[in-house]
Order: sequence, then structure tokens, then C-alpha cells
Amino acid sequence: MSVPPPHSGPGANPRGPFDPPAAPPLRGPHPDAAYGPGSASYWSASQDDRSLSVLTHLGALLVSALVPLIMFLVKKDESPFVREQARQSLNLQIMVLIAATVSGLLTVVIIGFILLPLVVIASWVLQIIATVKAYGGEVYRMPFTFEFVR
Repeated sequence: MSVPPPHSGPGANPRGPFDPPAAPPLRGPHPDAAYGPGSASYWSASQDDRSLSVLTHLGALLVSALVPLIMFLVKKDESPFVREQARQSLNLQIMVLIAATVSGLLTVVIIGFILLPLVVIASWVLQIIATVKAYGGEVYRMPFTFEFVR
């Protein structure tokens, strides 16, 4: 007499108890190649995709939103991983621009002198964390950002 495995049956989780959690879904409209037979290679992050994502985040550290914008526009239909990484980085850079502008205006009442360095340091930390996650092939959702670019 055989006993069914503990994770079988209707509604069972096909993942094992020791498998890492699934990555959050990538957003987009995606091209037809993203769906159906043979689409597995489209969704996996290749070494080239991870390298481009790392360069996207490092470029955002150096020249703000320009590099993520270029990567987003160039790679949005080719690689969902690079698209999502560039989108996250671009949303962060837009949020930093808004926060830095508000902090700059608040320098009139002294609090901006405290807020502006905090905004810059927080953006650097978040970009570095995203760079490390991209290098590992993980999708990183930027905290404290709104989705300006979808």
C-alpha cells in the first residue's frame, strides 16, 4: 500500500518544502515570444542580462536616470529581466529627483540641509542593493518608489 506524498492532491504546491520562494512576476506588456512553447529561455536571466542589469544600476549611480532610460527603451522587448531592472532603477531615479527638489526647496527652512544628504545616501544604498541582486539574477523591487514607468 502506497502513501501519497504530503504535497500531492488538488491545490497542492508543486514546489518542495525546501525550494526558495518564487520570484515576483515581471510586469509588462511582453512580446509573443514570452508565452507558449519555448518561452522558458525568454524568462530566465542569462549572464548577459544580468551584466546589463548591473550596468544599468551602476550607470544610475553615475549619471542618474539617463542610463536606466536608455536600457529600458533599448531592451524592453528583448529581455524582461533587464526591462524590469531598468524600470525599477528609473522609478527610483524619478523619485529621487522629486525628493531632492523638495529637499532643495526646504533648505529655506533649514530642514532641507538634513533631508538632501539623506535622500542621496538612501538612493545610493538602494542602487547598490539592486546592483547586487541583479548580479545574482534576482528581481529587486525598489522600496519607497511609485510606479511612474510601468
